[in-house]
Amino acid sequence: MMTPLKHIREAVRCTVAALPVPYRTTRKQPSFMSLTDPCCGNARAFPIGLDPFVCTRSEIAEFGREAHAMGINYLGVCCGAGPHHIRALAEALGRHPESGKYSADMSKHAFFGTDKKIRKVQTEYRAKL
Repeated sequence: MMTPLKHIREAVRCTVAALPVPYRTTRKQPSFMSLTDPCCGNARAFPIGLDPFVCTRSEIAEFGREAHAMGINYLGVCCGAGPHHIRALAEALGRHPESGKYSADMSKHAFFGTDKKIRKVQTEYRAKL
């Protein structure tokens, strides 16, 4: 999606919107309606089997940062997005939505955290995970 957005942004001087559907598509299956699931005999995933193809929060955040950097100034996420996707997009752009209180705080995670209270034996174990 980024290549067409770049061309659109270069071609016009008005506000450009980008609200992708949050699914991982492929060159062979370029739309979320064309995705098939190999776990289900390659049955068409649309409309109710799209769960395994949903983008992560990080992927949506990265999309937002890239699109914003190229001057796309109306961003969102379309069909299939959850509140966590919208929050990730907002936070990636430096916003602080009220729902941010639900964002993951990995600083206190037993193995991946950075909090000083986490014991060394735990942080050393992360390489084995």
